[in-house]
Amino acid sequence: MVSERVSPRLQGIILDLDDTLYLEHEYVQSGFLAVGRSLSDDPDEGQRYGEWLVKRAAQENDGQTFNHLLTAFPHLGERSDVLKMVRVYREHQPDLRLADEWREALEHWRHRGIFLGLISDGELVGQQRKVDALGLESLLDHIVFTDAYGKDHWKPSPTAFQEMERVSGLHGPALLYVGDNVLKDFVAPNSLGWRTVRLRLPLQVRDRLEPADETFAAQVEVNSFRVLRDLLESWL
Repeated sequence: MVSERVSPRLQGIILDLDDTLYLEHEYVQSGFLAVGRSLSDDPDEGQRYGEWLVKRAAQENDGQTFNHLLTAFPHLGERSDVLKMVRVYREHQPDLRLADEWREALEHWRHRGIFLGLISDGELVGQQRKVDALGLESLLDHIVFTDAYGKDHWKPSPTAFQEMERVSGLHGPALLYVGDNVLKDFVAPNSLGWRTVRLRLPLQVRDRLEPADETFAAQVEVNSFRVLRDLLESWL
């Protein structure tokens, strides 16, 4: 008689940051408002510039929002330029808050002895400040900012995932990665034999994207935090 092969119990949950632990549009709004404040000593005037940026980006997200601002308000060219505004945007302290459901789940899993980690791409300073704003450092066992290795090691590179294996001492299906981006999030953990879950929510930047093939696809897709948590609890 051949015994049924049983996957090992899930012992490590590794998370993406942007559009997984918070919605990225919240950071975009926070950044534009920070840029607006940097353009004027008058709080009301700065708020108007920030709100203009938020509205313009929502109408046409072409990556030229700061250029459009300078075209609409030429006098601002005497106070700043695109490079300065980009720096303010990337380095501002974001106004972000971790949802209660995420905080409670992370505390619960940590109490159960589950290894908790974070892997995130993006400019290093900006990602560090997001983590600070969300209060994640005290909730997680290990955080990898891929930019610390250089852009060649951003996802889909396996570098950060291999580091998580070394630090946690876990491998294969004992580890899980939760992300949102089917262009890069799941390639490396799939290749390493991890479990992978796509959290697909309305208002995510890439919620309408479909994976090119199974290499890029998560093994499971869920459409709410509640379904995600129930799934993970069934694997613990």
